[in-house]
Amino acid sequence: MPAARRESVVRTSAAILMALVAGALSLGMMSVLVPLGPKPEADRDATFEFEDEFFDVGGPVIDMEPTRV
Repeated sequence: MPAARRESVVRTSAAILMALVAGALSLGMMSVLVPLGPKPEADRDATFEFEDEFFDVGGPVIDMEPTRV
């Protein structure tokens, strides 16, 4: 590979790495400033209020762990 081509590949790789780091930092700063997470109970939508009809909340728990002998 010629030296000029190798230098171009190194510069492109460095630019991509810097862009990824800058994106991660800006997403991190946005997550600090923008409140994320569940909504308070007062603001919740009544869309899924009927889910108790489909899911037995107090029912049996299915254990997905393998049994070790």
